[in-house]
Amino acid sequence: MDSSRTKNSTLNLATTFGQQMLNIVLRFAVRTVFVYTLGKSYLGINGLFADILSMLSLAEFGFDAAIGYKLYKPLAEQNDVAIRKYLRFFKYVYRVVSLVILGIGILLIPFLPILIKDYERLDALGIHAVLVYMLYLLQSVSGYLFFAYRSVIIKADQKTYLLNTANGIVDIVMSVVQIAILLLWHNYILYIVSLIGFVIIKNLVSLRISQKRYHSYFADTGERLSREEIKDIVKDCAALFVFRADNMVMKATDNLILSSFHGLILVGEYSNYLMIYTMLKSILAKMYESVKASMGNFFAQESVERKYAFFEATNFITIVLYGTAGGGIAVVTNELIECWLGESYIVMQPLPILIGIELVFAGIKMNLNQIRNISGVFRQMWYRPFIGITINLCVSIIGVNLWGIHGVVVGTICSLILANFLIDPGIIHKHCFGNYRPVLFYYIKNLGYMSILLLAVASAMWICNHVFTGCGWWSVIFHGIFCGIYIPGILLIVYHRTAECKFLINKIKILKRN
Repeated sequence: MDSSRTKNSTLNLATTFGQQMLNIVLRFAVRTVFVYTLGKSYLGINGLFADILSMLSLAEFGFDAAIGYKLYKPLAEQNDVAIRKYLRFFKYVYRVVSLVILGIGILLIPFLPILIKDYERLDALGIHAVLVYMLYLLQSVSGYLFFAYRSVIIKADQKTYLLNTANGIVDIVMSVVQIAILLLWHNYILYIVSLIGFVIIKNLVSLRISQKRYHSYFADTGERLSREEIKDIVKDCAALFVFRADNMVMKATDNLILSSFHGLILVGEYSNYLMIYTMLKSILAKMYESVKASMGNFFAQESVERKYAFFEATNFITIVLYGTAGGGIAVVTNELIECWLGESYIVMQPLPILIGIELVFAGIKMNLNQIRNISGVFRQMWYRPFIGITINLCVSIIGVNLWGIHGVVVGTICSLILANFLIDPGIIHKHCFGNYRPVLFYYIKNLGYMSILLLAVASAMWICNHVFTGCGWWSVIFHGIFCGIYIPGILLIVYHRTAECKFLINKIKILKRN
């Protein structure tokens, strides 16, 4: 079982990494053509409406995470009846969710002039705000229809690599189509319509894979979840909803606040930094997502001692991966944007440093969330997201008036540190591990990690500011590769003898033997 989990995790990781790297290249290509054919205002409204609609996905209430957690045990025990009942219920939920999102989205239309400071200028630019918004709304709704619910069984069964491979092909076709639309017609409406079409295509990919491998799980044999089972799921989802709200407020409100106070031009400039941040975060989050089912299987069967060792190992690798990505953002982003789009698109330091810090703490939050989800600890932490949301909104609104774009990012960092990093570990240690180890050890270890990471990033920044500068793209490539090797290298040299590293090495040995 352990080797099977490792194999599935490795396949999922490899295909996820490949797909995300491909996605980076494709998104940079599409974004470049977008900027040069449509400009900053379109870029701003594109980011703004995408964020508004991402917030509406809160209507999903966390059912995917709750159902995914519920599927780990019946999949391990090959309980086909339970699997069919959960999937049928999930199908019904997604239909309801799509209608709720559509209804709430339509109700928000009268508030668009409030959310967009430059609303009157849009007509002059030829942008029909309501039409664009409705198309984005249809894209969001499409994400819950056309057999989208079927992907949950593929992921829970540790077969995410099947989706990754197929979706990678779809992404290539989508990017080629979008670039052609922008170059040939400069048509923003047609560009958005293409997004809707490819969301549907990806859902149909899930249908095809599920029909081929899990056909019997979708047969309507009359089994239904009991009222008690549904109540149990709903209680978990009520807790998960506030966590989803916390995640959405954390980033989706940034563009809303900037648009309301400073207009679409600044949103467009920030969106380039946000895209780089999001791509790196997405790569790492997808890698964690790809091993989520294997982790769920592991936690469902192993002892507390082994589960805690696994947690310490994932915490360490989180610092290494997100620390490297955050350091790279701090060091290389301005240089990258200058070469890519031009000096007029640069927002000077300390924005890249702040975004890098945010990414590191977002990674720690992601790892804690992953442990929470696979352990089913949903209700015990229900109050914490309210603290995070309050801190984020208050500091961001005050900060945007004092420091502009930097104040918005400071608000997110304060929320991540004061809410997630200080509160979540104690609850997880208590309810996931029964206080197997004092939570103080967790904070001491992370303080040590952060100290070494800070020294590594600071020295990398000094080196990159003095070595091989002024060479355009060659400098960007050299400095990016240098940060990708130097920062994790320092961390691994310092901590290579720790139990966390040894745990990871043992996992690699298991894979090599098989």
